[in-house]
Amino acid sequence: MTGRSRRRFLRGASAAGAAALAGCVGGFGGGGGTNGGNGGGDGGDGAANPVASAPVPPSPGDHEYAVMGTGDASLTVTYYGSWKCPYCAQFDTGFLGDLVTDYVQPGKMALRFRALTYTTKGPFLGPDAPNASRAGLAVWNAEPDAYWAFHHHVFANQPPEKQEWATADKLVSLAEAAGVSQTDAIRSAVDQKQYEGLLQRTSQDAGRAGVTGTPTLVVKGQAVSPFKQEQTRKLIEDAL
Repeated sequence: MTGRSRRRFLRGASAAGAAALAGCVGGFGGGGGTNGGNGGGDGGDGAANPVASAPVPPSPGDHEYAVMGTGDASLTVTYYGSWKCPYCAQFDTGFLGDLVTDYVQPGKMALRFRALTYTTKGPFLGPDAPNASRAGLAVWNAEPDAYWAFHHHVFANQPPEKQEWATADKLVSLAEAAGVSQTDAIRSAVDQKQYEGLLQRTSQDAGRAGVTGTPTLVVKGQAVSPFKQEQTRKLIEDAL
């Protein structure tokens, strides 16, 4: 599939509030990377990368979904993405690092990641997608200080979208490579299908927020593609 044909859009919300998959209808203007998968290369994979080393709020347990920030920000932006989306990998290993450097690290903005896992037609981007979403929440809850290193490492080394790669073994391997020590939490989350309520709520909230694809940022109630970089920065600046 080409970069343009891989792009998925989500169309509004159903009566139950869940986002609905519309199909392959065009792209954000670029395909995935060349890292043997869909990601944007390693993007400076490691502790020196702004995303991998992003600050975590002082009380991470107060947040149900993964958050980066110093704890002083007056603005929280929500990032709706999918662990299997090649465009999220492109964003995560590129422009997201600039946003972290310019807004998160100085304490101006916090950023919350919510994995869009389900549509009205089932798992988004493959039956294994829920495993990856559960793994992310497991790392956030068990070892929040290691979460953003894990997050960045997965997107920087994302296997091809068509592969059902999000198995417990693969996710544990990725976590170990990212320096996560509490990997038993990942296996438990996958095997026991934990965090289902949080995943379902994300799909509902995405529909209500007008999310039409991944990646999407929601800034003060307004959804924007982060590939529209000037518009994204303007929304953030105006919100600040």
